[in-house]
Amino acid sequence: MRYILLGTALAVTPVTAVAQTTICGGISMVGEWVGGDEASSDVSTTPDLFDLEGQVPIAGHLVRMFTLSTPTDVRVDVAAVPAGDPYIALYDAEGAEVAADDDSGGNFGSRVQATLEPGSYCLAARSYESGVTDVSVQIGRSDQTFPTAAAPPVTPLQMTGGTGCFQPDTAMLGRDLLRGNLGDGLEAVGLPATYGFSLAEELSLSISASSDAGDPVIRLRDTGGTLLAENDDFDGLNSRIDMTAPLAPGEYCVEVEDYNGGQNQMTVTLDLFDAAAERLRRLNNAEFAPTPEDAVSVTDLGTLSTSILRDVDVSSSAQWFRFDMPEGGLFVAEAIGNGSDPSIILFDRVGRRVGENDDGPNGLDSFLVTRMMPGNYTMAVRLFGEGARGNVRLLMERYVPAE
Repeated sequence: MRYILLGTALAVTPVTAVAQTTICGGISMVGEWVGGDEASSDVSTTPDLFDLEGQVPIAGHLVRMFTLSTPTDVRVDVAAVPAGDPYIALYDAEGAEVAADDDSGGNFGSRVQATLEPGSYCLAARSYESGVTDVSVQIGRSDQTFPTAAAPPVTPLQMTGGTGCFQPDTAMLGRDLLRGNLGDGLEAVGLPATYGFSLAEELSLSISASSDAGDPVIRLRDTGGTLLAENDDFDGLNSRIDMTAPLAPGEYCVEVEDYNGGQNQMTVTLDLFDAAAERLRRLNNAEFAPTPEDAVSVTDLGTLSTSILRDVDVSSSAQWFRFDMPEGGLFVAEAIGNGSDPSIILFDRVGRRVGENDDGPNGLDSFLVTRMMPGNYTMAVRLFGEGARGNVRLLMERYVPAE
């Protein structure tokens, strides 16, 4: 089958794929069970980890599915072969993201370690590379042997004096904190260490660790040393924990380590969790599509009858566009950055991510091609690099099957 752009003689050859029923709430139409079929894909009972190979397509993702029959400590490793930069996410059967990672596996590989409840799950592996990326995929339990070493073991807090995790050498972020006295947040700067704080009332908190030269990882523990949360590489190599459920009054400790192994200075920040600010941050990163209630501007481009060409001012925060596909066909979008590094992320009318591209076949410019059904779509264009800003030429075209 050929596709033609309405009003032109241009023809392209589509890429074919085997379609299945909608997977994990609609994240994909194509995927494979790690064991060959659903019955053989139970990570809770498999004697050996699932060791697979695959390819992440241009502007797409590799999807592998598995099940859990009991609550299980799951580990997933994805690495490019021989080189590349994949990033991964796990979704439950309804399409909710339950875990994600980039670079925790070392050498740009990705790793997720999470305790998951019984059910069906999807692994979606994407890539920052401009071409097809060959990857190795290992899915199993944390107690199984993986080709690469696990994250460094957590050393329990040594209770050598003081109350709970408040030891004589613990750096204090604050005591008996209330919503009113947190103000614009509390900050401590120093070498990797343990930082303590206590709450006088229930509070939802954000805790972060950043470093110019290091790779911080943070862990939040209660006074008994129980691990409540941990994070590595929330934003680049910097880490952040968002405790959206309020923490009860009491004492807590934040352990900060440096995966770079050096004595690099760290900045540790304790602040109130701001749900509205966090949603805006994620919208600016184009992690999901905005709704009419969100305080972001969406430019309506109207109906994509043949092609649309626009010069747009773009920054590292997503610039949003809305358009209509009057009938099914092949959608092509290009973002030409003139030296900047744009990316394109496409969502359907209900907010499912249906395509994305960064660094297409021509350098840093983006090139997205995907088959689309009639309907309303939302697209984000943003530049990589904190504080980046520049002009981007956006070209959108619609192709229909040739007669």
